Amino acid sequence: MRFRQALILTAFTSLYIFLSQAAFAARPLVVDDARPVAENNVQFSIGFTHTVPEKGGLDQQAPTMTLGFGVVKDLELGLTLDRINTDLKGESPARGFEDLHLYSKYNFVEEIEKGYVPAMTFIFDLKVPTANSHNGLSTGKFDEGFLLIVTKHWFPAAVDLNLGYTVVGRRQGEKLENQFFGGVALRYGLNENWRVVGDIYGLSREAKGERAAGNFQVGIRYRPNLPAYFDVAVGRSLLATGDRFQVTLGMTWSTALKF
Repeated sequence: MRFRQALILTAFTSLYIFLSQAAFAARPLVVDDARPVAENNVQFSIGFTHTVPEKGGLDQQAPTMTLGFGVVKDLELGLTLDRINTDLKGESPARGFEDLHLYSKYNFVEEIEKGYVPAMTFIFDLKVPTANSHNGLSTGKFDEGFLLIVTKHWFPAAVDLNLGYTVVGRRQGEKLENQFFGGVALRYGLNENWRVVGDIYGLSREAKGERAAGNFQVGIRYRPNLPAYFDVAVGRSLLATGDRFQVTLGMTWSTALKF
């Protein structure tokens, strides 16, 4: 029973990471924006997340890493890899690297700044079962994730809308369910260096008998005179179940590659 619970927990955590700052979204947000990494540019993000679950226990993600490369104009390819350390009440502890995620991000509609047409981007994510399933770090199955992003700017503000669906691989007899994701983010630039950000998002239940999840967070980004920015955010669950408190901090570095 504990092993099955651990698998369910891992599937939910993997999905959260797929749709979270560790996967694609510009840190520290969970809701992503439509802009892919620029052509011939590489971008690397690393972060740390600590949550206090409602039921008590330990839940950390450190590090969460994303590497993206602008292959051609409007197309980004990349991967994510994360290490977790969880010891939740009523669940078996889990510690180690989770499954590798491979993704593509394609901006198929460019925003018209002085009109009403927003930018639209599609993400496909493939979770590859590379982690140890015997230690509760993987379901041992492939997951396929699909995410539609809509972004509109009203400078110095911007709004991002995300709608996603994940097809969850499961063994026979498991109660895991495919999941829907939805969220909206607001970004506001105070000046050239500081930006206030926030998002609110929700996930449908990860397994039969479980409840849906909803969270919000607010944070800041600071970009010094470097090809990098630093971020921090705090948040909590919108429902009785979920994270009582969450904090994340990290850094994103990017540069152009010369061939």
